[in-house]
Amino acid sequence: MSNAKAGPSKIKVVYRDSSILAAHKPAGIPTYAESRSAPPGCKEVLEEQLNQRLFPIHRIDSDTEGLVLFALDSRAAAAFIRMFKEHRVKKTYLAWCVGTAPERGSIKTPLKKHKSPETESARTDFERIKVQHGFSYLRVFPFTGRFHQIRRHLDTFGHPLVGDPKYGDSKNWQEFFRGKPPALQLLAEAVEFEHPVSRKKILIKTRAS
Repeated sequence: MSNAKAGPSKIKVVYRDSSILAAHKPAGIPTYAESRSAPPGCKEVLEEQLNQRLFPIHRIDSDTEGLVLFALDSRAAAAFIRMFKEHRVKKTYLAWCVGTAPERGSIKTPLKKHKSPETESARTDFERIKVQHGFSYLRVFPFTGRFHQIRRHLDTFGHPLVGDPKYGDSKNWQEFFRGKPPALQLLAEAVEFEHPVSRKKILIKTRAS
């Protein structure tokens, strides 16, 4: 995970076929602009970079870096949106959290809907890769896709993400950065799915910048 937020510049394309494009979104920009007056997001930068229209099918947080998928036409977009809703896209993240997390676990605490008092079911599985200097490095598998799900689940579990100013406390992770600029330590590492057109199993991975 990067220690500095990147501005909208050239974005790395990780995978591309006739239906879908996967890019490595840098931390610090949204997946796509929320309005015409908002700063450009990953989608807008890529469209200008590639001179091609893209169709967003999911998103990751602005502070999170890593894989984000875009469809290349409306039919592919509809197919992929349906796959996400039906939990047929396996997403994998890498994360540093505060403290010594269990070797593996499944967090199923219901979460409040974004901007609503109502709650909805949520599930986040994880496995611990290593523990270093009081911090745990995890591979995380969000089964559902709720607002800030990984960040909120790990916080309620007692192991907030390193560098998370919204749900964490900087005094608990200052030592992690040792004078470097703090940044959310969350990487959207991989996506795996059955391609809706070719029916082939596709696994796309990226690395931290």
